[in-house]
Amino acid sequence: MTARAHGSRLVAVMCIAEILCMSGFATYPALLPVLRTDWGLSNGAAGLIGGILFLGYVAAVPVLTSLTDRMDARRVYMLSALVAASGSALFATLVNGLVGALVAQLLFGIGFAGVFMPGLKALSDRIDEEIQSRATAMYMSLSGFGLAGSYFLAGIISAYASWRLAFALATLGPLIAAFLVLTLMEPRQPKAGTTSPGFFASFGIVFRNRAALGYTAGYIAHCWEVQGLRAWMVAFLAFAAGQANGWSGGLDAATLAALISLGGIVSSIGCNEFAKRFGRVNLVTGIMVTGLVLGLATGFSWRVSLITVIALVAAYYATMMADAGALAAGTVAAAKPEQRGATLGVYSMLGYGAGLVAPTMFGVVLDLAGGSQSGGAWAAAFAVLALPNLVAIVVLRQLAAPAGAPRRLIPTLVTRFTTRLGAQSDLAGRANRVRSGPLGR
Repeated sequence: MTARAHGSRLVAVMCIAEILCMSGFATYPALLPVLRTDWGLSNGAAGLIGGILFLGYVAAVPVLTSLTDRMDARRVYMLSALVAASGSALFATLVNGLVGALVAQLLFGIGFAGVFMPGLKALSDRIDEEIQSRATAMYMSLSGFGLAGSYFLAGIISAYASWRLAFALATLGPLIAAFLVLTLMEPRQPKAGTTSPGFFASFGIVFRNRAALGYTAGYIAHCWEVQGLRAWMVAFLAFAAGQANGWSGGLDAATLAALISLGGIVSSIGCNEFAKRFGRVNLVTGIMVTGLVLGLATGFSWRVSLITVIALVAAYYATMMADAGALAAGTVAAAKPEQRGATLGVYSMLGYGAGLVAPTMFGVVLDLAGGSQSGGAWAAAFAVLALPNLVAIVVLRQLAAPAGAPRRLIPTLVTRFTTRLGAQSDLAGRANRVRSGPLGR
């Protein structure tokens, strides 16, 4: 088997394994409306359960991902998959309220921390650089199939059986993923002499790498939006179904969320392919500007019709997912090979740190602005979700734009506009002179 064919097979294996590991990722968000009522939770408490997953992730990811610079990422991946499975298993057997749910979600988050970026590290260590950008985009994006399956499985199983069975079936995904990696990925030790930086040194590496820091800022805004919407998408669709008129095809909110999440896969892979043509920084900037507009519009969409709500949520989710592959590929390209694990660890920790705060902040804003039955409260919460894009755009263009590229977006757009306007004025002047000449008289 050629190196390229072997690399392609490994990409397929890791993408399938990542899809399986995502099986329990959206089980709680899909069941949030049911569990919030059954357990008598406030919106803030319900959001805290959704966000605590990311606390476990943020606490564990810099340690586990940095560890892959001095030991085989394959080992980290398999052990972490078992931890993730234990979180879903705890939900399926013992959890019956806020405290137990927090513990179970925390466990899943710790396990997922050792699966997501360490899986990317294990993959990038074993494939040629010429396919790394596309492989990274596929790995980051195809996990959306797992997310969609998680929403769909939770909705269907809980409707016809029980929510505990939904969590029980979600336990199987990480276990099968660990088996695939064990049997289909060959062990590989880091190169001799490779040293892994410590926790604080990892921060130093990223903060000295301007390009990596710029892409990290973009990923923070990305995770803020994505994880905030994932945690509250089902609840918002359920609210809109009760407020707006229109057709939903007879689908429940969890199934709609599953179908919507599939759109992010196409947008992420497809947009990364345009990075070479437009420049990765320009591509991400355009995506974030579009996401800002769609996020604000989604908050008010319930005033129109249910089909408008579904269309805008789908467009907003596809847009926010569109830069996932480009941001990750940019970070991998900016990092030195021997520091890739540490760089991805900090990148992922800071991004998912935003993911930790976003669901809780969304729920708090919802409570403060009038509650989950207030349309104005949902509009305020979506505004909080979308506005960080503005900060990310400025930081990204200042730090990650290639040498010689314009770094300030607004002045650049104004300059281009005035230049074109001036050119059009010159053309109009020349046309007037022609018309007033001998032939125009």
